[in-house]
Amino acid sequence: MLDYHSSLSFSNTHSNKRLEKAYKYLGANVVNRIIGFALFLLGANRKDIAQYLKIPFGTFISFLTRIVHFGIPAFGDRRSTSSLQPQKIETPLKVSLTVKDQNVCIQLGGEGQRINIPSKNSLQMKTVLLTLLNNGLISTKETSQTLGLSTRHTTALSAKMQENDVHSLIDKRKGQLKYYRYTPEIKAELIQQFAANAISGQPTSSHVITEQINKRCNLNLSDRSIRLHIQKLGLRKIARSLPKLVDSLKKNSLPMLE
Repeated sequence: MLDYHSSLSFSNTHSNKRLEKAYKYLGANVVNRIIGFALFLLGANRKDIAQYLKIPFGTFISFLTRIVHFGIPAFGDRRSTSSLQPQKIETPLKVSLTVKDQNVCIQLGGEGQRINIPSKNSLQMKTVLLTLLNNGLISTKETSQTLGLSTRHTTALSAKMQENDVHSLIDKRKGQLKYYRYTPEIKAELIQQFAANAISGQPTSSHVITEQINKRCNLNLSDRSIRLHIQKLGLRKIARSLPKLVDSLKKNSLPMLE
């Protein structure tokens, strides 16, 4: 218990000067509330405090109640500030990722608050997930696992998108990407068509080969991807030698028995 009577001395002159400054900077109501609460803490009778401050007893009791509910803001003026509003504790947004039914589901906290992105929409998926990553809503590990990339690659893509927008996420190696989508059957058709044109003396350009394969096999391959595969398979190197080889084989073939 504080025994301020025996250890403190008071000066009316200093008190008047200090109160005058406090009224100027804080306002009379705020100063009176501070004094009233201090006297209350030191054990003074509540009715005596109210009488000393020249305020109704009920008003002083309400002030003490507001302190319990609102803390320091209760000392302010309710008519000029919104500080007496209960302090709301914002719950951080919890984002979780799941992959199901050919979709990436992004759960945004509450039930029903989710975003579904088709797994085949790779650019859309990268853009959304990297945006969440760059804003600290999901981790690099979660992002990389969902995208099927290494954490190092994910971090690099994240930095690129920050600096150069979504355009940096578009893979410039279109031909190389399409190379891995070609099935063995399509490659066989390409080799067969190229060989047939070379042997028969027809053009072996990628444009002609593309038109022939698309028409015959009902496909929609691009000229660029066909040209890439012709180069990958080394077919250009046999365009001239193949007809000669076929002629040579015909001449040197064994005669058939009659």
